[in-house]
Amino acid sequence: TLNDVFFDELGLRKPNHFLGVVGNDLGETMGNIIAESYKVISKEKPDALLVLGDTNSCLAAVSAKRLKVPIFHMEAGNRCFDQNVPEEINRKIVDHVSDINLAYTEHSRRYLLSEGIRKEHIFVTGSPIKEVLTKNMDMIEKSDILEKLELEKGKYILVSAHREENIDN
Repeated sequence: TLNDVFFDELGLRKPNHFLGVVGNDLGETMGNIIAESYKVISKEKPDALLVLGDTNSCLAAVSAKRLKVPIFHMEAGNRCFDQNVPEEINRKIVDHVSDINLAYTEHSRRYLLSEGIRKEHIFVTGSPIKEVLTKNMDMIEKSDILEKLELEKGKYILVSAHREENIDN
């Protein structure tokens, strides 16, 4: 599957659970995320749920909250102030149900405070991207992806055009 490519290429362990939540429309998919994550959280009984980011999968936080599992949200407090951006709604939901919000910046912390989240529930952690890059630098430098794709170093542009607001209009 397409998912296997990512796990294989990045050398990641495959997940214990694959929820298969894609529905016929967004409402069905969101409902499936909550329902299926509820089943997994009920079965596994984790000590806590760590949510990274703001994609629809973060709605598993709703299930965790109902099951009284503490929620830690990394990337908390990010805001674009555009209610047409699906992730903006997810961000607010998850930030407000989380027990601990892990903000990357002081700016994000201030947004959380302005929305009434208590300061003792907010920690500024910075972004983990430097650690991720440092840990994986050898693998990145040894990668043969440029040869596989027949690209010349410094002679290409990588564009990620997957966001709904960029491709749906």
